[in-house]
Amino acid sequence: MSSSFLKHIPCEACGSSDGNALYDDGHTFCHVCLKRVDEEGREDSYRGREEMTRQHAMKAPMEIKGEIKSIPNRGITRSTCTKYEVRQDEDSHYYPYTDGTGATVAAKVRGVADKSFTIRGDFKSAQLFGQSLFSAGGKAVTICEGELDALAAFQMQGSLYPTVSVRNGAQAALKDCKAAFEWLDSFDSVVICFDADEPGMKAAKEVAELFGGKSKVVKHLAGFKDACDYLTAGKEKEFVNTWWRAEEFKPENIVTVSDIKERMLTPPVAGLPWCFPTLTTLTYGRRKGEIYGFGAGVGVGKTDVFTQQISYDIDVLNEKVGVIYLEQNVVETAQRVAGKLDKKLYHIPDAGWTREQYVDSVERLDERKQLYMMEHFGAMDWAAVKGIIRYFAKAYDIKMIYLDHLTALAANEQDERRALDGIMADMASLAQSDGLIIHFVSHLTTPEGKAHEEGGRVLEKHFTGSRAIARWAAFLFGLERDKQAVDPVKRQTTTFRVLKDRFSGRSSGEKFGIFYDKNTGYLRECPLIDESAL
Repeated sequence: MSSSFLKHIPCEACGSSDGNALYDDGHTFCHVCLKRVDEEGREDSYRGREEMTRQHAMKAPMEIKGEIKSIPNRGITRSTCTKYEVRQDEDSHYYPYTDGTGATVAAKVRGVADKSFTIRGDFKSAQLFGQSLFSAGGKAVTICEGELDALAAFQMQGSLYPTVSVRNGAQAALKDCKAAFEWLDSFDSVVICFDADEPGMKAAKEVAELFGGKSKVVKHLAGFKDACDYLTAGKEKEFVNTWWRAEEFKPENIVTVSDIKERMLTPPVAGLPWCFPTLTTLTYGRRKGEIYGFGAGVGVGKTDVFTQQISYDIDVLNEKVGVIYLEQNVVETAQRVAGKLDKKLYHIPDAGWTREQYVDSVERLDERKQLYMMEHFGAMDWAAVKGIIRYFAKAYDIKMIYLDHLTALAANEQDERRALDGIMADMASLAQSDGLIIHFVSHLTTPEGKAHEEGGRVLEKHFTGSRAIARWAAFLFGLERDKQAVDPVKRQTTTFRVLKDRFSGRSSGEKFGIFYDKNTGYLRECPLIDESAL
């Protein structure tokens, strides 16, 4: 039983806006991708589709009707239409498409009255519009987003340079150019002249990336969307100048000295200080876009160092701080920060503070609106933590991030070291892109000889996932303390050691002492005890 054509409709399979034909029995057939769907919505089998393709191809008009003449309302001359064999009748304009043999296999038909496009013939085998008219190789080829733009661009250039159009606009530009890659790549320059709108600019970038260094992208003058706009406005000279000034494509991450000269000429300055003056001197401060790693044995005091640094950032630097402690609840964290601000041990009962002092401290810390914490206890995946960090940065404009500890982010991974490698690379990228200063604590592997909790020296290799950590961290620090020392002063003194300095390379191996005051919970710099033993 035969069916009759009703109208052209979009095709969901290939994205064609009007290449899909709807028939009165409900079935559809796309002349672009050759997909047939029966009246019940079922896609035909390959054999059935092949047969329908043959039947439709037999019916498709291969011979383009009409006569060749100018298109006055677009400024297109008869000579240009003759070159591209564009024909017209009373109702439509016909833009022929050829296959690899040069034979006309399809046509885009543009209605004169409604400006709609339909497709006839075997569009699947069609090359770029105009491709068969030009031999491969030469100085330059211009790619446009539509047939009329190709005609206009070719004409305004004095018919000197090969000019073609992609088949289905910006949405399929990359696919079309990939199919024609060998021919397009044979030219010294590939000039991309797409529309000055978001889809066109996106497609231009994608196509430019395909041809790399030989790509040039036309940047249209203000008020002009495409090549046709220039021609209809009588601005042929302006188009030619714009075409010659087409910008050489350069990936966004490739820069020259000219691109960064202003930043280069800005004198280097010290970064934000640490709470320990010696550490500020050794590191030249902390810089946005960098990550800082701390390693220590269990109970040596790395979290306490973090907490004091947090209080310093809040009180002295007036910074907002984002805190992610995975082994300490948020109430204790906030108590410890408040305690550092007041030199009180608010997290310990009967530690020489009054209820009034504590309430006042909590109220002051609350009023500051500078401490933001993630409430979670235990292992957590990096994707979730990364989301929290980005929320801190975007929602609250936080640049100071504290993560304790890194190792918990890979605790559930089968390959911990591989997981940490990915986490560190992503963390470094995040710090750069969002301008963050990220401080993180890492657990250490068990060393040979003296344990870290007994004052054993911390080395880079002791960090879990050390290779990745050393690769991406700007600085690595080790904290060493003998928790079992008989001498109480030595028991309360930590050696703070710079293990890695990527910034200047000068401070690696440097160290200084930190003394913990048991009465106030405060840390201060001090001389090292018995350095020879360390």
